[in-house]
Amino acid sequence: MATISISAPGATGFLYNNASGKARLCISAETPDFDTEILRNWRDEGFDVIYVPYDGDSREYVARLKSVKEGLGVGENYAVLAFGDAASFCLDYYLKPTNCSRLCALVTYYPTNIPDTRSRYPPSVRILTHLAGATVDVTTTPTLVGLQGKKKRSTRQINPGMGTGERLSIGHTAYTYEYVQPGFAEHDLDEYDRLACDLAFSRTLQVLRRGFNKDVDVEEKWEEHLEAKFFSMNLSNTMEPYVSHINPAVTYVPTVSGGIGNHALRRFYEHNFLRQLPSSMRLRLISRTIGVDRVADELHATFQHTQEVPWMLPGVPPTNKQVEVILVSIVSLRAGRLYSEHVYWDQASVLVQVGLLDPKLVPQGVHGVDRLPVVGREAARRILDENPEVEKKEYHNRLIRRAKAKNKGKDGVTPGVEESGTEYFKSEAEKPLENGKGKGKTVQKQPPEHGPEGNESHKNDNAENNQDNNNKEDDGQDRAQTPTPSKGSASVEDANDEE
Repeated sequence: MATISISAPGATGFLYNNASGKARLCISAETPDFDTEILRNWRDEGFDVIYVPYDGDSREYVARLKSVKEGLGVGENYAVLAFGDAASFCLDYYLKPTNCSRLCALVTYYPTNIPDTRSRYPPSVRILTHLAGATVDVTTTPTLVGLQGKKKRSTRQINPGMGTGERLSIGHTAYTYEYVQPGFAEHDLDEYDRLACDLAFSRTLQVLRRGFNKDVDVEEKWEEHLEAKFFSMNLSNTMEPYVSHINPAVTYVPTVSGGIGNHALRRFYEHNFLRQLPSSMRLRLISRTIGVDRVADELHATFQHTQEVPWMLPGVPPTNKQVEVILVSIVSLRAGRLYSEHVYWDQASVLVQVGLLDPKLVPQGVHGVDRLPVVGREAARRILDENPEVEKKEYHNRLIRRAKAKNKGKDGVTPGVEESGTEYFKSEAEKPLENGKGKGKTVQKQPPEHGPEGNESHKNDNAENNQDNNNKEDDGQDRAQTPTPSKGSASVEDANDEE
């Protein structure tokens, strides 16, 4: 297990434990005691954490930094994560290649001073800086005809970086965080900002793992959760992949469903998700993006609305309508376990498909609009059918062209222009999925003999399934097969899950 070493009196000012095979991470700041949550978070990520305080004594501090390397085995390196004044010192100290022996990465948070932006660090060291606030001091070294002049320190404005990521060009990888102040990453300070802290954490983790050549599988826990949540309907297995030392959070954004904390999530899955999926639901993965601590899924979901679906259509009785929608799920992990999940979909499209929203019914008092700019299942179908090699130019921008034509016509839609995008797409969207496009993994119902309702549940499920099969449209999709019990499957409410 990774260990945290804390500062203590002695020749070097700190103690360290050599964990063989671990990636040693030196965390440094200008206070004798530091944010214990930061130390714990990095330990939980598998790093051998050492805290080294910076008290302004350069000679003593250099000795402490050098001592971090002691006990490292052959091929083992270390990294430095520094804050504030300690960050400024490390940025200057590690500019010299001779000081970078065994250093694989240096990450600094809101340094008060940075080196000349023309400076270049040794290519073997990964460098990352997080800047915050309005200004930062920059130390420059004037050169004239090859001669080095006296160092000069000046204060410069921190301008927003490129794009929404706010990346800066200061000689090495750096980001600015415009809406926060220095201290935003420390949980025990008033300046702490959760969103900026989490974003910086992900960026830092990426640099450190690359520096140590650590390849961590973040997909397995997510797949275990999906299997339990959608297919085996197992409450214990659904909850098992979540973190326990901090509060996990799940938000289904369009309906603000989900919960914060293990207790709330357990109740959500038990009462509002597990066994609340139509037996006809099929899921097909369109794309998956895996980051250092995140997994982003794009799923095509299709089902017949034969029962209430609380997390998507709360309070809406079954309409027996067919629904197709794209689900986007972004999950983040901490210490290899699920930490948060944000799920998005086009709720307007779902409402159109189940008959709760008519694009032609514009609210009273709204002038110049004869239809709502929403569509039905054709939105999901477009993603499923997308093929740049055989692009149909008339597919995209249909509503935009209609709106422009209407404005030109003034008194109505210009002759020759379709009535609405929905009408145009309707014939396409109602066609059955072909060429395997309708294939997907069918969600499984829990074997009734294990269900909390016993035999009565079995009868109800059978009746519901029979009704589903009778009402189901002939859409060309494979029929849902009778699910088989998954290995280790259990009821939605295990004996030890009672609250």
